[in-house]
Amino acid sequence: MKIVLVTGGASGIGFGTIEYLLEQGDYEIISISKGEKNISLAKEKLGNNSEKVTFLQGDITTKEDCEKIYKEIEDKYGRLDGLVNSAGIIKMGGIEEQSIDEWNNAININLTGIFLLTKTLLPLLKKGINASIVNISSMSSEKAGGSIAYCASKAGLDMLTKYMALDLAKYNIRVNSVNPAAVYTNIYIAGGDYNKEEYDKWSESKKALYPLGRIGDAKKDIAPTIEFLLSDKSLWTTGAIYLVDGGKSI
Repeated sequence: MKIVLVTGGASGIGFGTIEYLLEQGDYEIISISKGEKNISLAKEKLGNNSEKVTFLQGDITTKEDCEKIYKEIEDKYGRLDGLVNSAGIIKMGGIEEQSIDEWNNAININLTGIFLLTKTLLPLLKKGINASIVNISSMSSEKAGGSIAYCASKAGLDMLTKYMALDLAKYNIRVNSVNPAAVYTNIYIAGGDYNKEEYDKWSESKKALYPLGRIGDAKKDIAPTIEFLLSDKSLWTTGAIYLVDGGKSI
């Protein structure tokens, strides 16, 4: 049984990953979310399965919360076998539109928070069994558009993935990145750029840009790649950047 922590686990790719891992049956799952409301909604959506998930509340961008998360996991499990860094935000805008606060917020959550949480949890990962870190990046790390802060933060995350893979190989800790194209989640709605109706129209309009004819589904399309990288099927894979994009990058 692998003990896996998923950040941003109450919504989007994080929630889809938890749903998928629960179906595999080989995982003890911990979910971190910043907001209590999101945790309540996630429990409601999971139904009886919510009892199989340890829900923790915390802000990955603060040292105090990361240390609190560390203590809670250490006390209950004593080790960590997998870390899925899925928490992230997006706010649309280029250099003229994006405010410095929006820029700082994106870099803080999408990049610095991952560095801080991973650094804090490293002693638990060192005790893990074939420990694996999976960072959720984006094809936006290589293709500019939409949000300058988001693109920059994801490009930074890809290099963080490669650096940590090199740095942590001596502990047999693997570090890889999953880089999706558009996936149907609430990230744009949470960022305030769309309401649900507008987002649904946007999602529908994007289908024609994908050779496979649709945008991605978190559970069906992204979570299986994450699970592969967490599992012992990928023991010789580290520092990899996995594009999961419906053919968009072709």
